[in-house]
Amino acid sequence: MSITPKRESALMSAPEAKSLESTAPGRSARAEQRRVAFLDAAREVFLEQGYEAASMAEIVSRAGGSLSTLYSQFGDKEGLFLAVVERRVKELSNAMALELSAHTPAEEGLRRIGQNFVAQLLTPAGVGLYRIILGLAPKFPELSRQFYEKGLSEVRDALAEYLRDREQACELKLRDPLRAAHFFLEMVRGTMAHRALLNPGYFPDAEEINSVVEDAVSLFLDGLRQR
Repeated sequence: MSITPKRESALMSAPEAKSLESTAPGRSARAEQRRVAFLDAAREVFLEQGYEAASMAEIVSRAGGSLSTLYSQFGDKEGLFLAVVERRVKELSNAMALELSAHTPAEEGLRRIGQNFVAQLLTPAGVGLYRIILGLAPKFPELSRQFYEKGLSEVRDALAEYLRDREQACELKLRDPLRAAHFFLEMVRGTMAHRALLNPGYFPDAEEINSVVEDAVSLFLDGLRQR
């Protein structure tokens, strides 16, 4: 008669169970380290070679590990690429979550959110990934759709939550928090993003970013402050 995994754990001696418990976190930590290494290597390869030319074997060669581990963690190249994008999105939305948790007043919070959003978005890696996604749209529309749903929407939703919090604090008056969040993000990245996409040598410095964000925050709040 076979013994189920649950029954097997019940038959383990106390030292064996303790040993198993102590190694589980180690295995989890190693798996996370491997995942980070895969994502770092994948971003490099995608940026250097593009999506279609990128080789999973090359990614493993740079990151270490094995192809089987790479596929078990991400499924396929599409899953890996989306994971690279999702990690980037988390970096963009985390700043908004921080301002939400701190209940930062709208003017101060939006200023920091805007500065962080543009500074991280318009890096060589950020612009490079966005160029790849734009190029993929005609041939891989599903991949581009998932980028929009898992990427841009998550950033917009995170900002909308912060705006709702400021509305509850009687600072803002919103008709549609999601649309307001979308407008703000478009205002702060605006011409800088278009210029960066079309001019490979252009990346805005801190002074330019701060100037554009200051103007965007003022214009945005002028239309949304409680009267």
